Amino acid sequence: MAYYAKVCQAASDAGLKVKDGVEFFIQFGSKQVKDLAIQRGWLELFESVGVKLIDPGCGACIGAGPGVSIQQAQVTVSAINRNFQGRSGPGKLYLASPLTVAASAFTGKITAWEDGCLES
Repeated sequence: MAYYAKVCQAASDAGLKVKDGVEFFIQFGSKQVKDLAIQRGWLELFESVGVKLIDPGCGACIGAGPGVSIQQAQVTVSAINRNFQGRSGPGKLYLASPLTVAASAFTGKITAWEDGCLES
């Protein structure tokens, strides 16, 4: 969560929101993780830049719910740890760090995170 918050703060500082045509989902791993995000103000930060938040539970890692592609032409960049063929839908799936996942959501293309990469 701290990595997502780092990139989202940089995006906010640069006046960016999630790129048009891109959906950026963050699913909390547990109630404790969500509580920590609330405590640190990350929940509001994530929402302010256009992140769609998902409560803890089964989802994309079992091939269900938001974040799963529904068409072969779709591209997913994910930090998910369940890399079974077809598990994240029929589209192309790229596994990446949370930093790269978040940076990519703001640029609209796969973007390796480095300080300053979201500044214009």
